[in-house]
Amino acid sequence: AAALELALEEELALLAAAGEPPEPPPAAAARDPELLSLIRQKEKDLVLAARLGKALLERNQDMSRQYERMHKELTDKLEHLEQEKHELRRRFENREGEWEGRVSELESDVKQLQDELERQQVHLREADREKTRAVQELSEQNQRLLDQLSRASEVERQLSLQVHSLREDFREKNSSSSQHIVRLESLQAEIKMLTDRKRELEHRLSAMMEENDLLQGTVEELQDRVLILERQSHDKDLQLHQSQLELQEVRLSYRQLQGKVEELSEERSLQNFNTTSTSLLSEIEQSMEAEELEQEREQLRLQLWEAYCQVRYLCSHLRGNDSADSAVSTDSSMDESSETSSAKDVPAGSLRAALSELKRLIQNVLDGADSTSSRRSDDDTLEEQIRRTSEDSRALRELMEGERGKLRQSLEELQRLHSQVTLLSVEMTTLKEERDRLRGAAEDKETSERLLQAIRDRDEAIAKKNAVEVELAKCKIDMMSLNSQLLDAIQQKVNLSQQLEAWQDDMHRVIDQQLMDKHPKEWSQLAYSFSSGYGTKQSARPSPVFRPEQQGNEPVGAEGNRLFSFFKKN
Repeated sequence: AAALELALEEELALLAAAGEPPEPPPAAAARDPELLSLIRQKEKDLVLAARLGKALLERNQDMSRQYERMHKELTDKLEHLEQEKHELRRRFENREGEWEGRVSELESDVKQLQDELERQQVHLREADREKTRAVQELSEQNQRLLDQLSRASEVERQLSLQVHSLREDFREKNSSSSQHIVRLESLQAEIKMLTDRKRELEHRLSAMMEENDLLQGTVEELQDRVLILERQSHDKDLQLHQSQLELQEVRLSYRQLQGKVEELSEERSLQNFNTTSTSLLSEIEQSMEAEELEQEREQLRLQLWEAYCQVRYLCSHLRGNDSADSAVSTDSSMDESSETSSAKDVPAGSLRAALSELKRLIQNVLDGADSTSSRRSDDDTLEEQIRRTSEDSRALRELMEGERGKLRQSLEELQRLHSQVTLLSVEMTTLKEERDRLRGAAEDKETSERLLQAIRDRDEAIAKKNAVEVELAKCKIDMMSLNSQLLDAIQQKVNLSQQLEAWQDDMHRVIDQQLMDKHPKEWSQLAYSFSSGYGTKQSARPSPVFRPEQQGNEPVGAEGNRLFSFFKKN
């Protein structure tokens, strides 16, 4: 109101200055000054009232036209903003539904991947347990192999002692050849008495032949049992029982032959005092005794040569050389030479050197047992081969000792009365050698087959392990890619939320600006701008516009907080 009064006074002053009439002459002024002043005042009031009414009327018309224009623009802007708001809300709902579906899919994928990862971890733990179990079993098996190797070395030492004792016996026999000649001369008197017992001895010979046939039958049965045991190697108790039975049979035959030897020794002691002079028959007996000793020497050489060839074959097999064929050819040539009684002697110290070399190779194989899995399979096959070789050598030694004792006793009992006994003994030794050779060939074949099977099993295990590692690496790569995709999706969602917050902020500012333009105080600001000019009105507007911006920040902040809480919940 004060501003309006000030504006009216200024306008009246301008009108009074513009509409003041010229001064009358001094004479008229002096006549009636009061009337003149009254007239002037009324004229001034009329002019001022007319101009003021006209100005107010024009100003009112301008204000009405401006109000109508601003009202129309405001309604247009409000409709446009409502449309934009509806469109933005619809787009926001669509995007929100899409991203919720995408997030649910990604969460389900992550859950599936976590389940797959747990399964893979369970498989890995099972594989680790199997690996530790296999390592423990291999360590236990290695310990058993070491124990068996120590036992094998002990058996080898015993064999060397037995070979040494045999050599000593052979030297003693050579040294006592003169004593045998004297004893042969003393036994010449016993020939007449032995002729009376010839029939009895022939009956015994027939019994021994029958026993030999029974032994051949048992040999065939043993061969059948060996084949069955090769097919069923896991049944060790049956093999032990069979070995015990065979040992009992050999002991029984040994006891029988020992009884026969005792009977013959008693007969010789009774007839030892009847000595006669040397005759043609004693010379023949001496020559036959020399032949028998020569045959025993050849058999001993043959056994030593077989042991030497077998040790060389084992050494060549451990070194990985292809000398098995040469060993087999040497064995076959040795068999031929044994048939023709032309076997060569084993070089002095060669058997012991071969045994020491075999022991060194076995120790090297055991030292490298932990390096690779193939060495473990070689250790298993080598241990099996050593065990079988020791068993075969023990059985062969026992059989050869029994047969040698039987042959020696039969030769001493018969006293060269029947030459067929020697032929039968030679045939028996050749058959046993053939059986042992066939058994050794079968064992070598089975050993090679087991070695190949172990190598195949090792390759399959390595291939399975590599496949599992590749599958695990693929799962890890897929999991990393899915994690990266999930992070990208979250980043995109955050960017969209930020854009939506910016759009909402702009929309709130525009709405607040439009509402502030419709504030009632606008009329006072317009009246003041009419009096003070257009520049004053423009400088007075920023103060009401500043407050809508401050008021509009609060809804935008609240809306942003609600959006942040929504994304955080998802």
